[in-house]
This record gives sequence, C-alpha cells and structure tokens, in this order.
Amino acid sequence: MKKILLCAIVFALFSFTANISAEEYDLARYLALVERNNPDLLVMFKDIELAKTDVALARSMFLPRAGVQSGYNRNLIDRTQSMAVASQPGGGQLIFQDVRTNYDNELTLGVGVSQMLYSAGAISNFNKAKLAQAIREQSYEAARLSVLTAAKKLYHRAQLALLVVEIRENSERFSLEQYQRVQRRYQAGASAEMELLSAEVNWMTKADAVVEAKRNTQLVLLAFCDLAGIPHSQEIILTEEHTDYPEISQTPEMSAIIANRADYNALLLSRELADLDRKAATSAFLPEVSASFNYALGTMGNSSSFIGDYNFNSASFGITVNIPILTGGARIARIRAAALAQERTNLNIARKEAAIENEIYELQIRLEEGMRRLESSYRTVEAARRAVASAQNALTNGQATYLNVMDAQDRLDMVWLNFVNVNFEVLSAYYDWELAVGLR
Repeated sequence: MKKILLCAIVFALFSFTANISAEEYDLARYLALVERNNPDLLVMFKDIELAKTDVALARSMFLPRAGVQSGYNRNLIDRTQSMAVASQPGGGQLIFQDVRTNYDNELTLGVGVSQMLYSAGAISNFNKAKLAQAIREQSYEAARLSVLTAAKKLYHRAQLALLVVEIRENSERFSLEQYQRVQRRYQAGASAEMELLSAEVNWMTKADAVVEAKRNTQLVLLAFCDLAGIPHSQEIILTEEHTDYPEISQTPEMSAIIANRADYNALLLSRELADLDRKAATSAFLPEVSASFNYALGTMGNSSSFIGDYNFNSASFGITVNIPILTGGARIARIRAAALAQERTNLNIARKEAAIENEIYELQIRLEEGMRRLESSYRTVEAARRAVASAQNALTNGQATYLNVMDAQDRLDMVWLNFVNVNFEVLSAYYDWELAVGLR
C-alpha cells in the first residue's frame, strides 16, 4: 500500500513542469551542492583552517629560534682618547697624547640560537590548540549533518509545494468545468441564477487559491536555491522518486547514540579543554627553562681596507630559569575559574544526555502517530474520490445538485492536501530521527 500511496505524488510532480531548459535535481545531487556551497558550512570550514594555524603557532614554541644580524659602520670623524705614551726620565711625570681609538670601517656578523627547554604553559597551550581544532571539527560535523537534514526536508517541502499547486490547479479546472456546465444549464433555463453565481464564485475562489499556492511555491524554491547556492533565475525540476517509505530500524542503545553524535562529542572535548585549563592554571607555579647560544664575528680596517687590521670573535652559551613568585593572586583566580568551568561543562553534558533521550522519545511518538495518520488519510482520500464520482453521476441523472458535487470536490481537496502534508511530516520526522540517533 505504501508504494501506491506515493505513486500519485510522483506522477503529480512529474506532470507539474517539463521545461527542457530547466536543471534537474535529485536528492543526492542537491545534498552535494548544499554541502559544497552552503555559506554557513563554508564559514565553519574556514574556522577549522584557522584552528590548524593556531596549532602550528603553539607548536612553534617548542622549536628552536635562530637569527642572524650583520652590520657595517663607516666612521666619518676619528675618536681619540688621551693616553699615557711615555714618562720623563728617572721615573718622572707621565707624558699623555691623544691616540686614535677607532677604525674607518667596522664590519660585524652575529648568530643567535635559542631553545625552550621546558614550559608548562607552552605545553598546555599546544594541547589546548589541538583540542580546540578537534572541537571545531566536531562542531562542523554537527552543523553539516544538521544542514543536510534541513536540506532533505526542504527538498521534500519543495516537492510538496509543487504538488499543492497541482492539486489547486486540478481543483480550479474542475470548478471551471462545473461553472461552464451550470452556465449552459442556466442558458437553457434548467438552472437558477443563484446556482450560476454560486458556481462562478466557487471557480474564482479556486483560481485565487492557485495564485496563492504558486506564490508559496516560489518562496519555498527561493529558500531551496539559497541553501545550495543555486541561482534564483534557474528553472528547477525535482526528480527524486519516492516509491516507499524508509524503514525505521530499532533505536540503538543510548551509549551508541551519544558516541555517534558530533554535538555530544564536541561537549566531551569541551570538558577535556576545561581540564586542560585547570592544569594550565596550576602550571603557572612552575618555572620556565630556556637555553641560548650566541656567536659574533667582527673585522675592522682603515682607509679602503675592510679586513685585516683588527679581527675578533666571541661565543657564549647560557641557560635561563624564570621562576614566578608573586602574581597578585591571578594564578589562584585562574585555578578557581577553571574549576568552575569544569563543573559547568559537566552540567551541560548531563543536560545534553537528557535532551537527546527526550528528543528520540518524542520523535518515535511522531513517527508512530504519523504512520497511523498516513494510513487513515489514504483511506479517507479514496473514500472522498468515490464520493466525488458518485455525486457527478447523481448530478447527471438528476438526483443531485451542483452544490452536492462541489461539496464533495471540496472535501476531496481538503483530505488530499491533508494526505500530502502527512506524507511530508512522516519524512520530516524520519530525517529528524536519523539525525537524533547519529545515523550518517
């Protein structure tokens, strides 16, 4: 029976439009476009790229740093210094003379290398950067699945909107035929003017309903295009066929569900991040140790000479230990803040677990109720169709009035629209259930 339920929908969708210049989209192609072009996902993907650069920046603290510096000085004015150059005979008074102390050309080259040997803060920052990247990746995955679920529902929403237009147009054509029929009877004197006016009003009302349905369809198709980055000017043909409803397997165990939920995993990583924050606050009491090595080379000369008159070089190695003593209570405050963040994260995780369990329970109820309504709605549609056929035959045989036929047709339109809405609700609930239990 389920295949029969959807055959009419598929036929109506294919008969709605056949513009050869339009672009055809099945569900798989549409989802691929959404995943590639959705602006929200593109922004979150860039956030992941930024997180990777943060990891590289934090890692750089463990790598050696080296620098080279060179320079040249040309002294334009001599520097002199009074110096004792001799003494008077017999140990007399010293003789002083201004002596030149500089060279015309000075050329120097220096090389320095430093290495962080131990820093609890740097280690913590690196681990936090990696966790932040993992959290963004899980957040992206959760957003991706949520957007794809919305895209599936929007695809079927667009099909539903197109089908509503088809139903309204069929109803409008039927009302027009009945109006023309009553008009001929009125001209032959077999019908009252009130019946003719009633038929005209009914037909015009159905025509207005067609206009409204088309407007609603255009709005849905605009959202359909925006979600996947499709140009608004492009004609759309939806080709996805629904020959059966998806089978709903047994709901997995709660432990398996939360293990597959990207949003829940992001919360777990946030708890790890809070733990790291607390360790980082504690590590502020530990010293930092670094090492450095420096080498310098210089050469000096006079006149046009750059080298040879005086050369020098030097090399040094050092270890620096930085021990924090007083920070005005900042470290204690950081530890307290980190502990509170841990507690808050644990509460959020417990709240999320309860929310997931309630969400799955509500979706199961929606699915069970939707399937019952679907079967009942289909039987109602079949009965309404028979009622319309019976009323038309009775009108032909003179056993019913035009109003009986239109009442039967209006009821058919109503139950038919209810049927296709229930179809959408069942599919929508199934996609929500898929997302809730972590199916990908």
